[in-house]
Amino acid sequence: MKKVLLNWLAVASMATMVACSSQEAKKSEVVSDDKDAGSFTSLDEKSAKVKQLVEAYVKNDSTVGHEIYADTLQAYGWFANNQDSLQKTKVSPGGRAEFLKGDMNTHALFSGITMSTDNIKTFTFTDGRVLSGYWGMWTATGRFTKKFTTAPVHMILVWEGDKVVKIYRMFDTVTLQAEIAASQAK
Repeated sequence: MKKVLLNWLAVASMATMVACSSQEAKKSEVVSDDKDAGSFTSLDEKSAKVKQLVEAYVKNDSTVGHEIYADTLQAYGWFANNQDSLQKTKVSPGGRAEFLKGDMNTHALFSGITMSTDNIKTFTFTDGRVLSGYWGMWTATGRFTKKFTTAPVHMILVWEGDKVVKIYRMFDTVTLQAEIAASQAK
């Protein structure tokens, strides 16, 4: 009886191993066909660089942006009515220089700018693409309206080597537009 039980356990163990390895093979086949498969982490060098970018922006410091953004940075603002006739988001003109200038101009409109930095991830896809994502809150007080505001911000940064070549940014621009209007009225 003992031999029968041991043989049965051996057969069951082997069957389980075969079944598991077959499922693993099927899973890896599915993953290899998925161009969006890959891995993500928040503990990598690129996530740390995105955090540095955000922290430098809060301090009105563009030096980190000059180091990390490519000269030919393509900036896409995913805002209302910022699409062309084909409904594709327009690339902001001017590359890195104009993008950083725009970011620094927000400090002329707002004081006490803060941004959270607790949700930054870098995605490495099986096809070689590397993107970093930022999800956070931007807060500030308007210099002209004196209104305190918060706005959720979402950014995707596309890396080529150690440079960000594209940035997609999405946030509600109502507060920014109101502050610009108030600054022009005075």
